[in-house]
This record gives sequence, C-alpha cells and structure tokens, in this order.
Amino acid sequence: MPRVKLSNLLYAVVFFLCSLPSQAKYTEIFSTQVIPLEITVTQPVLPANVLHDDGLELLVVGVDDQYQRILAILKLNPETGQYIHHDSVVIGKDVFAFDVGVNNESGLQNIYLLSNKWVTRYVPAHLSHPASMIEEEQVSSLFLADSSDVFIHQDFIQDLNQDGLNDIILQGFETLNLWLSDCCGLRHSQTLPIRARQEAKEDGVSFYENKLFFEDLNFDHKDDLVIAEQGRLTVFFQKPDLQFSSEPASIVVAETIHGLDWWDVKDTNGRDLDQSNLEHRTVKNITDLNGDGIPDLAVQFTQSSGVLDKNIEFEFYLGQQVEQQLKYSKEADTRVKWHETLSGLEFVDLQGDGVQEVFVSSFDIGISQIIGALLSGGIDQDVLIFAMDENGKYSEKPLVSQEVEMTFSLSQGATGEPLTKVVDVNGDNAKDIVFSDGDSVIRVLYATPNDKKPYARRSLRQKMTMPQNASSIEVVDLNMDGKSDLVLHYGQLDAEALHKQIVVLLAK
Repeated sequence: MPRVKLSNLLYAVVFFLCSLPSQAKYTEIFSTQVIPLEITVTQPVLPANVLHDDGLELLVVGVDDQYQRILAILKLNPETGQYIHHDSVVIGKDVFAFDVGVNNESGLQNIYLLSNKWVTRYVPAHLSHPASMIEEEQVSSLFLADSSDVFIHQDFIQDLNQDGLNDIILQGFETLNLWLSDCCGLRHSQTLPIRARQEAKEDGVSFYENKLFFEDLNFDHKDDLVIAEQGRLTVFFQKPDLQFSSEPASIVVAETIHGLDWWDVKDTNGRDLDQSNLEHRTVKNITDLNGDGIPDLAVQFTQSSGVLDKNIEFEFYLGQQVEQQLKYSKEADTRVKWHETLSGLEFVDLQGDGVQEVFVSSFDIGISQIIGALLSGGIDQDVLIFAMDENGKYSEKPLVSQEVEMTFSLSQGATGEPLTKVVDVNGDNAKDIVFSDGDSVIRVLYATPNDKKPYARRSLRQKMTMPQNASSIEVVDLNMDGKSDLVLHYGQLDAEALHKQIVVLLAK
C-alpha cells in the first residue's frame, strides 16, 4: 500500500474544509436604530402608549447641559419606521417620580408626575392646544420634602380594583393611602392601617414602603391587597363597592416564612443577622403557578454558614381551596435547586397553558471564583429554565441551560448584569431566549415547538454594542407586529460617548 505524505494529507483536509458551504457568522435578527439625544440618559427607557399615533412611544428621562431634568417623548414615524422626537418636559425640583396609567377605552395611557402634595397629569398637545399639566389629586405620602435631586419611575398609578380606571397608591407613615377612581372621573380616598416599615439605626430612623401583592385570596374574582409577614399573609379583601376592607384578615403559612429578606431583618439589638448560621425564607411572589386558578407562594430559601458560603434555592407552596378558605401546607410542595447558588426568580409560561416555568440564574460564589472575577472583571452565570410536570413538581434538571457573563467594576463600585429574556422574537407564539454574549453580541435561541427538543441546538447572533447593565433593557412589541423588540440605554459602566443616545432593535 503506497504511503501518503503527511503534508499532502493536511493539504487535502484543508482544501476539503474550505470547500464546504460557509455559514454566516452574524445574522441581522433585529433592525437597529441609534437615536441621538440632547440629554444624558439616566435611567431605563419606558415604552408607553400616550399619543394618538401608531406604535408605542418611548419615555426617556435624563439631564440636559444645564442640569435640568428632562422627560423626553419619542414617537414612531409610521412612514419611515423610525423614532423621532415629539416633546420634552422640564421636570421641576419639586417632582419626585413619574408613572403611566393603565390603558383607557381608547387604548391610551397617561403620564403622571408625583410631588409631595400633588399628582399631576401631562396632557399632550392637540390641534392648536399646546401640551399642559393638570393637577389630578392632592396627596400625602412618605415624600415630605419640597424638592428632590432624584427623579425616578415609581409604581404609584395602578388599577387597584380592576375597573379599568387609574387609581393612586402611596405609602404614608401611619397608613397606606389610596385614591380610587369612579366612572364619573372622581377619586375617593381610603386609608388602610398599614404603617411604613421602620428601621432604627444609631444615627436615626428610616422609613420604607411595604412590598404589596395583589391577588384574589377569597375566590370572589376580585384582587385583594396582601402583605407577607412572618408566619402569615395579612389580607385586605376587596369589597363589592370596589374599595378594600379596613380590617385585615390573616392566612396562616409556615412560621419559618418571612415577608422581609434576611438583610432587612435585625436582631433584638438592631444588628444584622449572624451569617455564620443562617436559614431564612422570604416570600418573593404570590401567583398561580400550576394553572388551577389558586394563588401559590414562591419562597426564596437562603442557607448560610458564612459570608462566602451561601446556598439559595426556591420553594413553592401550592394553594388549596378548603371549604372556601385558602390553605397552604407547612412544607414546600415542590422546589427548584441546583449545584450552584440561584438568583433572579422569574416565571414564564412557555406553552401558554397557564402553568409557569421557573426562570433563574445560577453562579458559584466560592473564593476561587471571586478571585478569578476580580482579575477578569466578570463572572460566569448560567440561565436555567425548569418545567413543572403533570404532578405539580418542578424538574430536577433544567429544560434549558445557557451560559452568560455578569460584569462589575471595582473602581466605579457598580455591577453589570447580562441580558436574559424569554420572549417571542419571531412572532410564532413560542417563547425564545434572548441573551447577551459579552459586550458586543446579542444572541437569540429560537424555540422549536414542533420538534422533540424545545429549543434549537444553536443560537443566532448579531453584532451589537451591549450595555454592561443589560438587565434594564426593555423588551416589548413597539410597532404592534406581534414580535418582541428591544430598547437599550447605556449607563455608568459604559463609555461616556454612549450616554446621550438610546438604541431601538426592531425584530425582523
């Protein structure tokens, strides 16, 4: 048998590989629009439908060269498919926050501004009438100062009683204050005996808003106002007149379950809890997980034997209707755990069947990983999705596992987060996974609902300058074509040249 020279063999292999059809390295999944602005963007962009125009508007908050706070409104030009400037509102120093309301009968939302005494409403320009501000309601809350250096998006406008109208909810020192709208355009005030959370320190006392949940806990198809406390859920039931009962009821849960995270709980001397021997359960969400119409408890279980030795998993207590009463077992009905620490609990209904899959991140916080992260400026995370079986149990192994990277800067004292979203990018009513790959690539792993495996073997990727803190990227269908679009802004960890722009990615 003749002998073949090694050099000739290598040449043949190289020739064969080069002759194979080339595969595109990058794919244009989204069309990209970079929008330059006159302001430095200071927080995530908020999409909302506030004008009588096609598509959603973009509400952009920032400061101009004179350090004035500006709320800019961008609208979609239907002829070009590009976003253009519509209006800019100078925000006075007396304003603390803004919010948008629910969609009215015409599908429109309103922009509301909050000061220490008033909630005002932005009225867009119409015909010959210029834009204006209208005082909507005189209010009281924890915000007592006459001016503020902070202007943020805060959730103080909600439809609390599901009547399709905008209500106002603000935490006060002694009570929770509500202003409930009626069909005639009037609001009726109500106070509930819910004190602000108080934390005493050596140099004073701080007050915080309570975490509120809204779920139907008495099976009358009306959402009730719920606060999680140790060993119980405190419930203010919604009444037939669309107000809430002033006397709370209690639903018993396991005594080990708390309403506060462990770092917000103090010992009898006002000190932080000892992390060398810590076990703590916190209610993270109250929602129907298994599709039976009964609210379930999602609980974070933290176990620690030291600052660098923590294990986090998630427990789920499935609600039961017993003689028209809501009951929870003292032990978790199912749980999600992994060989690494879990964080970032979210839920997503992949199949559209009302059963919620669990969407979490995992990472290792051992000392070697921390040293490696300090040297590289990043730490690997895995995005995991766990599915519930027909017996109401979450799987031990994830349905999907995808690696992403979290970055941080010691010099700036800031932490970046990767993009991880489960949304429908191609409009086929199946949820795809969108995630960032470093700081220059965005990837999409498409769902394959008709195949044996739920997702494609490989993701498609597109070149894109990604924000270091990509968790604040908004994902929404901007142009109403049934596909999820993205809105990016750049922050503290990104190059300063990027701070005066936003980027819109429209799904193709």
